[in-house]
Amino acid sequence: MSPTRLFFTGNPGEKVTKTVTLQNSSDKDYVFNLNYKDWVREEDGNKVYLEAGSSKTSNASWVSTLENTVTVPAKSTKEIAVNMQIPANVSNSAVTNSMLFFTQLPQQADKTRIQNGIGIITLFEVGLHIFYTPPGNHVKSLDITNISEVSTENTANRKVAVSIHNDGNTINDATVAFELTDKDSGKEIKLPAISISMLPDTNQVVRFSLPEKILGNFLGVVIIKMAESNDLRVGEKNFKF
Repeated sequence: MSPTRLFFTGNPGEKVTKTVTLQNSSDKDYVFNLNYKDWVREEDGNKVYLEAGSSKTSNASWVSTLENTVTVPAKSTKEIAVNMQIPANVSNSAVTNSMLFFTQLPQQADKTRIQNGIGIITLFEVGLHIFYTPPGNHVKSLDITNISEVSTENTANRKVAVSIHNDGNTINDATVAFELTDKDSGKEIKLPAISISMLPDTNQVVRFSLPEKILGNFLGVVIIKMAESNDLRVGEKNFKF
């Protein structure tokens, strides 16, 4: 599926249409049922799915497609028009979101094989993120609110936690990097960067696993690079391991 995220914007009462493409590279036709869900991201980064319309930031009821079931023939692609009817009374500041799922349906041949106890039938589901951002929202900003070592009895699995708040008014894609410098030797340790995507006014804690047997006095530096922006966010903290 391409893309995996659709970003809508528009004025109150406006109808906006975007297209998503499904590709079937297999030798058999695929049939998908379309259904909607809400989702929220917890502070640890995990995504939790909810019934459509139950989240305060839901836009599931604004979204529609021409068909509730689509067939993608073997060795082909299919374009799906996704429509968003922006409510006339929509907030001029709130970013909203939902998820459109494409759930594969078993075909008659699959059902026959299941009934005869032959093999295992694997069905799959793909999700399309749907976002709406008001036209006036342009502020990209993230704030590092805390940097701390995560307490654990297992010294071989020590972590540093970086708490981040999206204090802007747009969806913010960013990479979070963490570097350690030994204050005695000057040796640098660069840990793998972690990608995040945050809705406005949300919090997320990014955890970095420390090298085993790390010992000494270190300066820890967090660097956040925001997509489509030259702004950086930098935070520092001294650590003694």
